[in-house]
Amino acid sequence: MTPQEVAGAWVDAAVAGDAAALRALFAPDCRIFVAGDMPFCGWMDVDAFFAQTAVLPLDGPMVFEIGDTVAQGERVWFEAQSEAKLVGGADYRNIYIFQLQVRGGLIIEYKEFGDTLHIWRVIDDPRTRGTPIPRQPLLSNVSRRLVGNAIAGGGLDT
Repeated sequence: MTPQEVAGAWVDAAVAGDAAALRALFAPDCRIFVAGDMPFCGWMDVDAFFAQTAVLPLDGPMVFEIGDTVAQGERVWFEAQSEAKLVGGADYRNIYIFQLQVRGGLIIEYKEFGDTLHIWRVIDDPRTRGTPIPRQPLLSNVSRRLVGNAIAGGGLDT
Protein backbone atom coordinates (compact mmCIF):
# COMPACT_ATOMS: atom_id res chain seq x y z
CA MET A 1 0.00 0.00 0.00
CA THR A 2 1.12 3.54 -0.70
CA PRO A 3 1.42 5.96 2.23
CA GLN A 4 -1.81 7.66 1.12
CA GLU A 5 -3.62 4.29 1.02
CA VAL A 6 -2.33 3.48 4.53
CA ALA A 7 -3.63 6.86 5.75
CA GLY A 8 -7.02 6.08 4.22
CA ALA A 9 -7.06 2.64 5.84
CA TRP A 10 -6.12 4.28 9.17
CA VAL A 11 -9.11 6.65 8.93
CA ASP A 12 -11.48 3.83 7.94
CA ALA A 13 -10.38 1.57 10.82
CA ALA A 14 -10.37 4.40 13.38
CA VAL A 15 -13.88 5.60 12.51
CA ALA A 16 -15.20 2.00 12.37
CA GLY A 17 -13.74 1.35 15.83
CA ASP A 18 -11.80 -1.62 14.46
CA ALA A 19 -8.92 -1.69 16.95
CA ALA A 20 -7.36 -4.83 15.45
CA ALA A 21 -7.26 -3.39 11.91
CA LEU A 22 -6.00 -0.08 13.27
CA ARG A 23 -3.26 -1.68 15.36
CA ALA A 24 -2.16 -3.77 12.35
CA LEU A 25 -1.32 -0.53 10.48
CA PHE A 26 1.28 0.53 13.07
CA ALA A 27 4.83 -0.81 13.05
CA PRO A 28 5.56 -2.42 16.46
CA ASP A 29 8.18 0.28 17.20
CA CYS A 30 6.09 3.19 15.85
CA ARG A 31 6.74 6.53 17.54
CA ILE A 32 3.50 8.37 18.30
CA PHE A 33 3.08 12.02 19.25
CA VAL A 34 -0.17 13.59 20.44
CA ALA A 35 0.28 17.36 20.70
CA GLY A 36 -0.43 19.12 23.96
CA ASP A 37 0.48 19.06 27.62
CA MET A 38 -2.50 17.17 29.03
CA PRO A 39 -1.64 13.95 30.87
CA PHE A 40 -2.57 11.82 27.82
CA CYS A 41 -0.36 13.76 25.38
CA GLY A 42 3.28 13.61 24.30
CA TRP A 43 5.44 10.90 22.75
CA MET A 44 4.32 7.32 23.34
CA ASP A 45 4.43 3.81 21.95
CA VAL A 46 1.55 1.97 20.28
CA ASP A 47 0.22 0.43 23.51
CA ALA A 48 0.14 3.81 25.27
CA PHE A 49 -1.61 5.34 22.25
CA PHE A 50 -4.38 2.77 22.34
CA ALA A 51 -4.72 3.22 26.11
CA GLN A 52 -5.09 7.01 25.79
CA THR A 53 -7.95 6.75 23.29
CA ALA A 54 -10.19 5.78 26.23
CA VAL A 55 -10.21 9.46 27.21
CA LEU A 56 -12.96 10.06 24.62
CA PRO A 57 -16.26 8.81 26.14
CA LEU A 58 -18.44 8.56 23.02
CA ASP A 59 -22.19 8.17 23.39
CA GLY A 60 -22.94 6.97 19.87
CA PRO A 61 -21.25 7.29 16.50
CA MET A 62 -18.71 9.91 15.47
CA VAL A 63 -18.83 11.84 12.21
CA PHE A 64 -15.28 12.23 10.90
CA GLU A 65 -14.64 14.39 7.85
CA ILE A 66 -11.39 14.56 5.89
CA GLY A 67 -10.27 17.75 4.19
CA ASP A 68 -7.15 18.36 2.18
CA THR A 69 -4.54 15.60 1.98
CA VAL A 70 -0.93 16.00 0.89
CA ALA A 71 1.46 13.11 0.30
CA GLN A 72 5.18 13.46 -0.25
CA GLY A 73 7.48 10.45 -0.19
CA GLU A 74 6.84 8.45 2.99
CA ARG A 75 4.72 11.18 4.60
CA VAL A 76 1.02 12.00 4.43
CA TRP A 77 -0.59 15.04 6.02
CA PHE A 78 -4.33 15.51 6.23
CA GLU A 79 -6.79 17.79 7.93
CA ALA A 80 -9.93 16.49 9.57
CA GLN A 81 -12.83 17.43 11.81
CA SER A 82 -15.04 15.35 14.04
CA GLU A 83 -18.43 15.63 15.62
CA ALA A 84 -19.93 13.39 18.29
CA LYS A 85 -22.06 13.32 21.41
CA LEU A 86 -20.22 12.39 24.60
CA VAL A 87 -21.49 10.47 27.61
CA GLY A 88 -23.02 13.18 29.78
CA GLY A 89 -24.38 15.08 26.76
CA ALA A 90 -21.49 17.34 25.73
CA ASP A 91 -20.94 18.05 22.04
CA TYR A 92 -17.48 17.05 20.86
CA ARG A 93 -16.42 18.95 17.73
CA ASN A 94 -12.70 18.81 17.25
CA ILE A 95 -10.36 19.82 14.45
CA TYR A 96 -7.11 18.04 13.59
CA ILE A 97 -4.01 17.85 11.47
CA PHE A 98 -2.46 14.38 11.18
CA GLN A 99 0.96 13.43 9.87
CA LEU A 100 1.79 9.80 9.17
CA GLN A 101 5.16 8.49 8.06
CA VAL A 102 4.75 5.16 6.31
CA ARG A 103 7.42 2.64 5.35
CA GLY A 104 6.79 -0.85 4.02
CA GLY A 105 3.01 -0.41 4.34
CA LEU A 106 3.22 0.35 8.11
CA ILE A 107 3.04 3.60 10.04
CA ILE A 108 6.46 4.18 11.61
CA GLU A 109 5.70 7.66 12.99
CA TYR A 110 2.33 9.22 13.79
CA LYS A 111 1.64 12.81 14.83
CA GLU A 112 -1.76 14.16 15.84
CA PHE A 113 -2.59 17.80 16.40
CA GLY A 114 -6.05 18.54 17.79
CA ASP A 115 -7.74 21.37 19.65
CA THR A 116 -6.73 20.47 23.21
CA LEU A 117 -8.54 23.46 24.74
CA HIS A 118 -11.77 22.04 23.31
CA ILE A 119 -10.93 18.62 24.77
CA TRP A 120 -10.24 20.23 28.16
CA ARG A 121 -13.56 22.09 28.05
CA VAL A 122 -15.79 19.14 27.13
CA ILE A 123 -14.11 16.13 28.80
CA ASP A 124 -14.02 16.40 32.59
CA ASP A 125 -11.52 13.65 33.31
CA PRO A 126 -8.20 13.53 35.18
CA ARG A 127 -6.54 12.44 31.91
CA THR A 128 -7.51 15.79 30.38
CA ARG A 129 -7.62 18.13 33.39
CA GLY A 130 -4.93 16.52 35.53
CA THR A 131 -1.41 17.75 36.09
CA PRO A 132 0.09 18.87 32.78
CA ILE A 133 3.06 16.97 31.41
CA PRO A 134 6.23 18.88 30.54
CA ARG A 135 6.23 20.20 26.97
CA GLN A 136 7.89 17.70 24.66
CA PRO A 137 9.68 18.56 21.42
CA LEU A 138 7.79 17.78 18.25
CA LEU A 139 10.67 17.41 15.85
CA SER A 140 12.39 14.08 15.30
CA ASN A 141 14.80 15.70 12.87
CA VAL A 142 15.80 19.37 12.92
CA SER A 143 16.61 20.36 9.35
CA ARG A 144 17.15 24.03 10.09
CA ARG A 145 17.52 26.17 13.24
CA LEU A 146 17.01 29.92 13.22
CA VAL A 147 17.52 32.50 15.95
CA GLY A 148 16.17 36.03 15.75
CA ASN A 149 13.74 38.61 17.06
CA ALA A 150 10.33 37.09 16.48
CA ILE A 151 7.32 39.27 15.79
CA ALA A 152 5.73 39.76 19.20
CA GLY A 153 3.89 42.32 21.26
CA GLY A 154 2.95 44.69 18.51
CA GLY A 155 3.20 43.13 15.14
CA LEU A 156 5.09 44.47 12.18
CA ASP A 157 6.24 48.04 11.83
CA THR A 158 4.19 49.85 9.21
